[in-house]
Amino acid sequence: MNITRHTWYPIVLGLLATLVGLCAITQQSLWMDEGSTAFKALMPTFKDWVAITYRLGGSDIQMPLYMVAVWAWVKIGFISEYALRCINLPFLVLMVLALRRVRFWPLVCLASPFVLYYVGELRPYTLQMAAGALVAAGLARIIESRRTSTFDGLHTVALGCLLLTLSSLTAAVWAAGAVLAVVILRPDWLKTPGFWTRSLPWCLTALIVIAYYIHTLQQGYRAATSGGGGLLSIGFGFYEILGLLGIGPTRNELRATPFSLVSHLAWLIPAFFCLAGAWSAGVRTWLSRTDRGSIIAVTAAVLLPLLTLALVGLTQDFRVLGRHLSPAIPAVLLPIALCLESGTRKVVPNFILATCALIVFLVSSLCLRLQERHARDDYQAATSIAIDALKKGKRVLWQADMNATRYYAYRQGGMRYVHALQQLEADPPGLMFADLVVINRPDLRFKGTDYKEQLRKNGFKIQSSLLGFEIWSNLGLPPSSQDTRIQ
Repeated sequence: MNITRHTWYPIVLGLLATLVGLCAITQQSLWMDEGSTAFKALMPTFKDWVAITYRLGGSDIQMPLYMVAVWAWVKIGFISEYALRCINLPFLVLMVLALRRVRFWPLVCLASPFVLYYVGELRPYTLQMAAGALVAAGLARIIESRRTSTFDGLHTVALGCLLLTLSSLTAAVWAAGAVLAVVILRPDWLKTPGFWTRSLPWCLTALIVIAYYIHTLQQGYRAATSGGGGLLSIGFGFYEILGLLGIGPTRNELRATPFSLVSHLAWLIPAFFCLAGAWSAGVRTWLSRTDRGSIIAVTAAVLLPLLTLALVGLTQDFRVLGRHLSPAIPAVLLPIALCLESGTRKVVPNFILATCALIVFLVSSLCLRLQERHARDDYQAATSIAIDALKKGKRVLWQADMNATRYYAYRQGGMRYVHALQQLEADPPGLMFADLVVINRPDLRFKGTDYKEQLRKNGFKIQSSLLGFEIWSNLGLPPSSQDTRIQ
């Protein structure tokens, strides 16, 4: 009996996905990009939201669907860190349900560290994973019905592609890969009037979005990067999407030095071979069931975006990260689900590999969720310390990103607090004149210099340490002759 065909099965899966998502989401401080999303969503009117989005720039302009959705979400009343991140729950449910016909997809999907980490992040990556799952489901339907004259799977792929295109400019390249796969699978559709009639609304909408992206690029809006891309960053992207991050070094450690991997190799190497073995076994299972044309189409759907992102990363000032690979999550998880499925049919090696892979997933997911070292940088506490110092008339040297800072400043005191902290970026005090120095990610702020020695020479001592932050104070400095207090 196939339980995936029962009418209650989608309902149970939806409830299970929601419950897992609620457990995965945290109340941790918003970090840099999350803060950018949230601060703009706090604007009272849609006109204000558009104005502040264009004024601050960055890649948020090229994520229209998600950013508008978050703005509407805040207007309903969801404003805390936990409530804001809950906007991703419907996308998680959609991701699970889209491929529910694959027997063990829900289990593998809801155990994936990559999926569970990003469902708790206020960015469009869960939406992109859901769209990728829709595309995969649609392509599967097209493959199954290749010998018929129907258009099965067309609208599912089209919906997934449109969601990808609307979610971000970088995700649009994954939509292009899906379109190429459809053309390879069903070239006969191009000669069928019914295909163009059905595709026209989708194509026109996509063209409008692409024209908008071209406009934003012409206006100079693009993602801000901390250093260029390269093969190393692409490799770390695969490391993250495989689900190894929880049992390896943290993001901050990897950013500071790639050699931080060395101390974790005793765990990472066997974990990698478990995952790679299960994935390879699943791919072999799929290859044995699939015709050559379908294999070429699916391979093209994955390789075209990967090669495009790699080329952009190598030639432009753009760092390709794991989250940019979000739409490819079905290509990572489906083979593991197929490996487990074949394992339950008395293929013992596959069962062992899939079980080990799931254990790695669960351990990594729990580490990401529960270990403090993987928590997001504490912009909430750091912003509060800076605001308290400004209220006392102290001079603050803010060596950290301003996006999450604006969100927490706005929550505490509205735009006047935002303007007061923004001044710290526009006109910072010199180090020798500062009373307080707030530092996040010193590897970027100080470019490898011995910042601690520099601070000590100027009379600073560490006042406190937060997650991702160091607070240095200079108690021996005379009071400022200028009133710097927040009015």
